Amino acid sequence: MRRIRFGIRLRLLLSALLPALAIVVTLELVFLSHYQDYLERSFVERGQAISRQIGVAAEYALFTGSSESLRMLADAARQRDPTLLAVSVLDRQGRSVVHSGVESERTLPLAPTQQVSSSEKVTLVQAPILQSTLPLDDAVTGAWRSPSHAAAGSQPAGYVRVEISREELALRKREMVQITLAIMLAGLALVGWLSMWIANSAVVTLDAAQETLLRQMEAAEILARTDTLTGLANRRAFDEVAEQEIQRAQRYSTPLALIMTDLDHFKRINDCYGHRVGDHVLRHFADVLKASVRTIDLVGRWGGEEFALLLPGTDLAEAAQAAERMRVTVAAALPRIEGNDCAYTASFGVAAFNAATPTLTALLGRADAALYRAKEQGRNRVECG
Repeated sequence: MRRIRFGIRLRLLLSALLPALAIVVTLELVFLSHYQDYLERSFVERGQAISRQIGVAAEYALFTGSSESLRMLADAARQRDPTLLAVSVLDRQGRSVVHSGVESERTLPLAPTQQVSSSEKVTLVQAPILQSTLPLDDAVTGAWRSPSHAAAGSQPAGYVRVEISREELALRKREMVQITLAIMLAGLALVGWLSMWIANSAVVTLDAAQETLLRQMEAAEILARTDTLTGLANRRAFDEVAEQEIQRAQRYSTPLALIMTDLDHFKRINDCYGHRVGDHVLRHFADVLKASVRTIDLVGRWGGEEFALLLPGTDLAEAAQAAERMRVTVAAALPRIEGNDCAYTASFGVAAFNAATPTLTALLGRADAALYRAKEQGRNRVECG
């Protein structure tokens, strides 16, 4: 039973845990993937913004050929942002005008748009430096024209190349992985606890239902083996026990006796006082029989007003004496039922087990024949068969 309960609990736990596990893992992986993509985009956009800012600041110095100003600009950019490994300003042919930081052998093609290249440890961003027109007063219309970038198709005045360390980005990704794993484990622990609670609750419910079912089955079995009026064993239960006792008597050569008894003129009681009083008389007779035998003996209602008693370890003479005591007790009793004095008697037929005919049918036949003789010879008597 314990293994069955464990198996049920395990199946319930897995049925609740596995879908939740799949959902939690899927959600966490999707979240982690999206967040890492977001970090990567933010990192590249940050590098592009830095390169544009430096390009705008470097435009005039590049135009005037002030290498010192460009160097100071590059050094200042690296000092403000420790993740910048190198800052370079190139002329329009791609030659290095100034370089600040570590030397890098990586290059990007010269183009009028920003170029980005990433490796495991660094990201390289290259942005063109575009010349801006100065604000002018239109001589014809007198309108004011705001400053703007160079006309489309014009060549860049130069390029800004920045090399950014990806160490901080990798660190943030590792932290996010750790946080995600912690959340996942916490979620799985919660789901596992809830699944265990659900499984235990289900097992408790199943146990309660099983216990109720067992009690109902036991009650049904008792009803199936018990005479509802007298509470004695019914014929089915009596036959089962009698067959076992006959086999034991035959195997070990022990004595066994059977008593058949029947109320005398019971029909008169029903006719005079009614069937309800007759039922009370039957219950009274059953109580007398139960009180007259040992705990190892079996008393059963054979049918109607006829009863049977099985006495293991008892020979014919002892059984006849026991039947006589019961007959005297019944005859002396004067039960008062619903205001009526309901005196009654009973006849008894006694038989003992015979190894020559070791069957219940033979034993019952001899006891029934003895009971029939007791009825023929005046009733209220004991006969042996």
